[in-house]
Amino acid sequence: MIPVKGKSQYDEDINPKFRSSACGPVTVSVILNYWFNGTYPLHVNELYTSLSTTSIGLSRFMMVYKLRRLLGSDWLVKRSNQINEVIDELQKGHPVAAKFDKYFTLRFFSKSMYAYHWIVIIGYEIKNGEIILFFQDNGAPNRESKRRSMLYSEQASILRFVLIAPLDS
Repeated sequence: MIPVKGKSQYDEDINPKFRSSACGPVTVSVILNYWFNGTYPLHVNELYTSLSTTSIGLSRFMMVYKLRRLLGSDWLVKRSNQINEVIDELQKGHPVAAKFDKYFTLRFFSKSMYAYHWIVIIGYEIKNGEIILFFQDNGAPNRESKRRSMLYSEQASILRFVLIAPLDS
């Protein structure tokens, strides 16, 4: 498991107006604090604004576009739909942003853990030929962030990824 420090999108230090849609900025904050050893200078509230998050959340397009501008050319910030790329990043010790998205994948009636939600992938295991992904969720009202797991095959149709890492890592 990649040792990230989880954070709940419902923590008291997050603007109450942002909390219900702050999963994307929280995911970015967790990943950047991992890379900056807990010292990334922008708070979730600042990331919420900097990434152009709206009351319905943060699109993958905006996350990638804004992070590329924010972090610069020394960083890999890349969209991916490929589990092999995710596993490669995890093997390098790089956490991965992942989005459950029933709406933009047009899988409205799919059974899923979340309908529209960002998380941080922190590890994987292959058991009986199945990929199990381990992730840090972003909490819930009255619940801290915690580590969870899922069978990739059960969520694959609605999962989309963003790879975020310094190029020299």
